[in-house]
Amino acid sequence: MDCSLRSLDGPWGGSYHRPAVANSPRVRFAPSPTGYLHVGGARTAIFNLLYARHHGGTFVLRVEDTDVERSRQHHAEQIVQSLQWLGVEWDEGPVFQSDRLDLYRRRANQLVEEGKAYRCVCTLEQLEAERAEAERGGRQYRYSGRCRASREEVSPSTPHVIRFQVRSGPIRFHDHVRGDVEFDGELIDDFVLLRSDGNPTYHLSVVVDDVDMGITLVARGDDHLSNTPKHVLLFEAFGAPAPEFAHVPLILGADRKRLSKRTGATSVEEYQSLGVLPEALFNFLLLLGWSPPAGREILTRKEAESTFELSDVHRSAAVFDVEKLLWLNHQYIQSRPAEELVPKLLPFLGENEGDREALPEIVRMLQPRARTLREMADQARPFVTSGDIGYEPEAVQKHIRGTELLPRMEALRAALTSAPAFDATATEAAVRKLAEESGVSAAKYIHPLRVGLTGRTASPSIFEVLAAMGKEKSLSRLDRLIEQIPLLAGSPD
Repeated sequence: MDCSLRSLDGPWGGSYHRPAVANSPRVRFAPSPTGYLHVGGARTAIFNLLYARHHGGTFVLRVEDTDVERSRQHHAEQIVQSLQWLGVEWDEGPVFQSDRLDLYRRRANQLVEEGKAYRCVCTLEQLEAERAEAERGGRQYRYSGRCRASREEVSPSTPHVIRFQVRSGPIRFHDHVRGDVEFDGELIDDFVLLRSDGNPTYHLSVVVDDVDMGITLVARGDDHLSNTPKHVLLFEAFGAPAPEFAHVPLILGADRKRLSKRTGATSVEEYQSLGVLPEALFNFLLLLGWSPPAGREILTRKEAESTFELSDVHRSAAVFDVEKLLWLNHQYIQSRPAEELVPKLLPFLGENEGDREALPEIVRMLQPRARTLREMADQARPFVTSGDIGYEPEAVQKHIRGTELLPRMEALRAALTSAPAFDATATEAAVRKLAEESGVSAAKYIHPLRVGLTGRTASPSIFEVLAAMGKEKSLSRLDRLIEQIPLLAGSPD
C-alpha cells in the first residue's frame, strides 16, 4: 500500500469520532504494529467480531502504536490488509493511538492533580540498586514507593515518570471465560503511566481509549490477565465503569508450547501465501477454543454469528493443528465453484496461467486433489505451461524403460489420433481397445503416457488429463516423449 492509512477516507480514517448509540455493545481489536498479524491475534479479532454481530454491537479497530521504537507504519498496513483478506470487517477505525498522545498526557496529569498518581524522579541507577538489594535478600522486587511517600514538587524540566498509586485490598472482576477473578492490590507495584519521554505506557493508553470509545467488553489473550487488575484500578480512578472481560487461552503449537516460528507459520499472511482460502482460515481459527452446537466443523459466517458466545470459549489452550487446517481448506476448495477459484488461483500460477478459458475445467479436475491453492497451481502447471515440460527422474526410472516402449507409444499415438472424439470417454475406449488388441495391460500405456503429458508419476485420471489438455497439446507432448524414449529407455522390458 503506497499511501498512509491515515490519508484514506471512509473506514480507514485515523481520527476518531464516536457515534452516540445507547445500550449497544462495543468491542475492539487493538493490535500493535510491531510485526505481521499473528494467527492468535486474528482469532481474537474474529471472536470480537462475532460477539459484536451476535449482539448487534459495534466492532472498533484500534492500532496501538505508541511503542515508537518497535511500531512501523508498514506493519499497520499489513495487519489491516490481512484483516480485510480474512473477512474481519470493522465498524469504526482504524484509530491510531499515536494521534492521541496529548489526550493520554492530559489524563495522566489529571490523575496527579486528583492525588491518584504522582511524579517519580527515581533514576534508573536507583531503581536498579533497589532491584539488586531485593534479589540479594531473596525477595521479589517491588518499587519502594519513595516518591509516593515524599510527594515532592517536581519541575516539568526535571526528568520524571508518572506512577499510579495502587490501592490496597482485593481487586475483583468477572471474566466470561474464567468466571470470577480476584487479585490482591498489595501485590501490585505502583506502575508507570507516563514515561520520562512523555509517551504513555500500555496501561494508560488502553484504558483511556476504552473509556473514550465506550468499550463495553474487552476480549483479548489470557497473557493480558495480569494486566487487568491494573486496568480495573484505572477505570475506578477515572470514575468510569469497567468493561466486561474475556481472556481467551493462548494457541499452542504441536509441541504444546506457545505457537512460534520454530513449529511453523504463525502469521495470517504466511497462510495466505500458502494458498489457504480466507473463509477456511476464518473457520479454522474460530474452532480454536470454541465448539459450535452439535460439534459441526464447517460453518458459514451467518451460522457463526448466530451461535457464537464468549462464555462458550474453552478455558484450556487450543493446539494449532496444521493438518486439520489443510483438511478444512480442502473441504472449502472442493465446495467452491471452479469459476470462483480461478481468480484466486491466478497469483499462484504467475506467468504460466495459460488459456484462461480452459482454467475452470482444469480447476474442476484438480479440486478433489488439492489441499491449497499453491498445491493446485503446482498440479495445474503441466496443463498451463505452453512449452516443453521436464520429466521427474523418479517417473522416468519407473515408467520409461524397455525396448517395447517406443513401438507401444507410437501405436498409442495412432489410436488417440483416430479417436472419434478427444474427451475422457472416447480416449479411454481407444486406449483400452489398443491394450486388449496388443495383449498387454492398459497400465503399460497409461503410466508412460502420464509421464509424457505431465512429467510426473501422479495426476488425475489420465483420460481427464487428455481431455483437459486437448488434442493438440496432448499429441505434441506424446511426440516429444517418443523422441526422447531412445535416450531415456534402455533396459529390457
